[in-house]
Amino acid sequence: MNNIWTKKWKTILLWFCGYSNFLALALVGGYMVVKNEDEDLQKTTKNIFFVTLIFTAITALLSIFNYLCGFSDNYYSSSAYEFYSTCNSLVSIAKIIVYAVFIILELVKKEDAPNENVPTIAQQENNPDEE
Repeated sequence: MNNIWTKKWKTILLWFCGYSNFLALALVGGYMVVKNEDEDLQKTTKNIFFVTLIFTAITALLSIFNYLCGFSDNYYSSSAYEFYSTCNSLVSIAKIIVYAVFIILELVKKEDAPNENVPTIAQQENNPDEE
């Protein structure tokens, strides 16, 4: 049976986990970093972690702003709440766009070509005396 979890699909899974939930990314990404020996996949995992961390920090700052302003009178009918609502919507849209673009880029990326200097199994079967 062919291995369905190629490097491309592992990266797509990581991007999806980063978008869906920070804990899911921590579990899946941590497993990829610890158990996988592919340095390129480990680097990609770290990049996904930093992108997720940036969006989490922005969302946290907006939430702190909302909670602090919520102590004032008439906050929910003020322009400060409109600012929070607009920024929160823009961050959500930006998050969707960023993760969708990286998933699409991973889908259209071509697989690495096999090394031409290393003979394939078919070439070895055709020339058994060359070793």
